[in-house]
Amino acid sequence: MLIKEVAEIIFSFPQKTQNPVVNVGRWLSSNCLQEDNKLLEPLEEYNFISDENLKVYRGDIVIKRVQPQYVNYISSDKDFMIGQNLAIVRAKRDIDSKYLAFIIETNLKNLYKDMAGTVVPALTRNCLDELDIGELPDIYKQQAMGEVWWLMKEKRKLNESLLQYEKILLEYQLKQLIDKRGN
Repeated sequence: MLIKEVAEIIFSFPQKTQNPVVNVGRWLSSNCLQEDNKLLEPLEEYNFISDENLKVYRGDIVIKRVQPQYVNYISSDKDFMIGQNLAIVRAKRDIDSKYLAFIIETNLKNLYKDMAGTVVPALTRNCLDELDIGELPDIYKQQAMGEVWWLMKEKRKLNESLLQYEKILLEYQLKQLIDKRGN
């Protein structure tokens, strides 16, 4: 089964204006997408015209079009739009969106093999439309597989935070030890 049969794929080409817009929109750029589903704060953009078609909703999958290495699953409704060089994959009926995100992320490297020799690998509409995602398991298996994928991403984020806190604690304890010995 091809991805275009179970998902809507939206490439972002926001309209620019010469004059700053009154209703400033918040735009997600490629730089805002981080590995393990982290999103940095979207930017306020005064020269893009707001477009409801580019708005991000819960369950959307956002992918960098240029040099994609991972996907970002949107777990709650957001008040921003996707900017240039991003794509939204929006699951239709009969497929769980987390499962779809898992399948896309797993197949990103396969999409790269068709881009060999290009200066900067970039996803095209045809490349995504024609991605073969295989036969769909029943919806309960999709939900289970999607949830495991999601929980693994969340676990990695928590582990990373824990490591940061442990580093801060260790630095603090080391400083205390040095200060104590210095007296």
